[in-house]
Amino acid sequence: MPRLVDHHERKSALAHAVWTLVARNGLEAVSLRSVAAEAGVSMGRVQYYFATKDELLLHSLEYAHRQMEARISARLAEAGGDEREVLVTVLDELLGEHPEARDAIRVHAFFAARAADSERMAAVLTDGDDEILALAIRVVAQAKAAGRVAPDVDPDRDGYALWTLARGLGNDVALYGTPIDKARQTLTHCVNRVAPAA
Repeated sequence: MPRLVDHHERKSALAHAVWTLVARNGLEAVSLRSVAAEAGVSMGRVQYYFATKDELLLHSLEYAHRQMEARISARLAEAGGDEREVLVTVLDELLGEHPEARDAIRVHAFFAARAADSERMAAVLTDGDDEILALAIRVVAQAKAAGRVAPDVDPDRDGYALWTLARGLGNDVALYGTPIDKARQTLTHCVNRVAPAA
């Protein structure tokens, strides 16, 4: 009986090859040919799934998002906790401590300037953003309702500030070499100011 082809597994293997190349030699090292060589497959197989480098990179970015979600889920399963703990874990993941997360941030930056011209690109780059922002706003609102923050704390404004701060710090870590400890200390300071633990 012929073996069924697992297309998802094959595409995931190609995405993994992309991240290996990015980590080792930077984004410029990625081409359909170099990914085929890294994955140990024919050029034809890569072209069967991806007609262009951009399509390959977008798929790899989606793959990285799924891996990031899996890491967050694993951390939350170990830690448990309330919505604040969920928020802290998600924002901490966005800082880019994990090598794959740092590489994903670099690919994000590569696509960001061109996202206005592609709905699919914009959708990949912003996938999950609304949920994280809503969570940040809720957590700050809960802290304010409980009287744990200063009267001038505004859930909408300060929740948005936490979300954008985490993304900005992640860029600093991934693109400019800011130490992860410095980024984490900065984020923790700001979280504790507008959403301290109960």
